[in-house]
Parts: sequence; structure tokens; C-alpha cells
Amino acid sequence: MGLPFLFLPAALLLAAGFLGRLAARHRMEQPRARTPRPSRRPLTMYEVAYLRGGTTAVAETAMAALHLAGRLPITADHRLDLTGRSPRDPVQRAVLARRSAGDVRPAAAVRDEVAGSAAVAKVAERLVEQGLAVDPAREKGVREADGFEAATAMLAAVLGVTAVIWSAVTGGPWHWLRPLLAFALLLCGWGVLHVLGDPRPRACRGSPAGRALCARAVADDSWEPRPDHATRLPAHTRRSVAEVSRHGLDAVTLPVLALALVGGPRPVPEPAVRAAEDAGGTRSCSSPSHGGNSVSDPPSLGVGCAGCAGCGGGL
Repeated sequence: MGLPFLFLPAALLLAAGFLGRLAARHRMEQPRARTPRPSRRPLTMYEVAYLRGGTTAVAETAMAALHLAGRLPITADHRLDLTGRSPRDPVQRAVLARRSAGDVRPAAAVRDEVAGSAAVAKVAERLVEQGLAVDPAREKGVREADGFEAATAMLAAVLGVTAVIWSAVTGGPWHWLRPLLAFALLLCGWGVLHVLGDPRPRACRGSPAGRALCARAVADDSWEPRPDHATRLPAHTRRSVAEVSRHGLDAVTLPVLALALVGGPRPVPEPAVRAAEDAGGTRSCSSPSHGGNSVSDPPSLGVGCAGCAGCGGGL
């Protein structure tokens, strides 16, 4: 059994797997615009959020808009009060529709459920139709291509081991070294190309055209921080919702809601509490003595805490 009879099939298998994965990723990341977007139609806040971070970002943007409007208060135990009046916007309505599992629920659970709702799916479908977002259906093809490439690599390795063993048994001394080097170079070359080809899925949901449009719209402020083209946000909430849409929820944009999404602050270890009492003579705001069942107002930065010398007040 000569080396070419095993080496050439292995090389062809690796090439087929590698090229198949590249083709699948190209089809996913370069979608065809089935419904061209009107050239002068600005992106909405949900479209910008989706192009930045997918369905989760859309859900967080809707939650931020509701919270700033006073319809989604945060309880003292860092959960969402879902008893507010339901709005006309379907994505925001999907947030308050989660009350079927309880009037007060964890923020992260509500966000995840809204991210999988039909209202958010419609935002994604519209962008996919316009060629601005990755088609989730084609992601399955990429995963299948990744699996096929991994299978070809394993089969190539099996052929390499077979060639080495056959050469060692039937050939003279050191005849196994040539197939070993040949297959080692082949698999190493494939590995380098595999890494350079970036097989990891992208975190961003936008296609290259969608990300470019989003970057231009944000740069020249030609987008609309509103749920849709027929609905405007109150003037006092537009700036904050726009920041969440473009950059996400964090301790700067909307700290109370961001804290609720992570389940509230971590409890302070008892030795640290004692050390703070010994050093300052007072109990810090993380003490249970500052608990309660009050509900925070949207603009407030403190959740059940009015501030004291221990932590500087609020968040």
C-alpha cells in the first residue's frame, strides 16, 4: 500500500471539509436582500439593538423603555414588577405579557423569554429580508458544515495512522517516518487554515451590510430612537433608551435595571461586614438593616437604600 493511495484521499477530504465550511459561512454572512430597504428609511432603536447584539439586546432595549416610562419598576429584591399598563408596542407588550407566570419575576428570566418572543422574531425577520442580518436558518448549515469538517479531519488522521502502521510493518527501518511527516504536515496545515478561517460563530447578528449601515447611522445620528416609524418616545427618555440600544445595559446607562438583570448585588461576607463596622463604627448599606419591600422609581439609582457613609449612597 503506497503512501499516495492514503495521502491523496486524506488531502481531498480535508479540502472538501474546509471549503464546505467556508461556503456555508459565506452564505450565512452575505445574505441576499429579498426585500430591499428604502434608502431614506432610518433604523429604529430595535433594529440598531438587533444589529449590535441580537434578540437579547432588543429585549433589554424594550425593558429600558418601559422602566424609564414608569411601567416596569424594580422591587427591593431586584425583581421586575410586571403590573404596569400594557403599551401598544408589541415588543414592550411582550415584556409585560410575562406576568402570566407571576406579577413579580426575575429580570433575567423575563429578558430571555422576551428575546424568544414572536415580536422580537419579527424585528429579526425584517432585517433578514432586507439582507441586513444573518439568517438563523443558515446558521444550522454552518454548524453542519463544521461537523462535516471535523469528521473529515478525524478520517484523515485515521488514514495517517494506517499509513504509518502499514509502512512500519511492510517496509524497512524508518520507512514509517515518511508517512508520519507527510500526514503531520497535512494536518498542521489544515489546522492553521481552520484557525485563520475563524470557525467561531459571530456574537453580532448583523450581516456586513447591516453592521456597516448601523455604524453609519449611529455616526451621523441618522437613526430614530423609537420602537417603530409611527411611535415616538417621550423626550425625557429618548437619550437613555438610545444609549441602551447602541451600547447595552450597564452600570452607566441604567444601573438599577442592569443590577436587576444580574440578580442584585452579591452579599457581603460576614468578616467584611465586621471589618467595616470596626473601621467606621457604622454598618454599611449592604447590611440587612437597610432592607424593605419598597419599589424603586425609574430615575432612582438606589434600590432600597438611601445612601450612607458605608458605600457612598445608592449605586
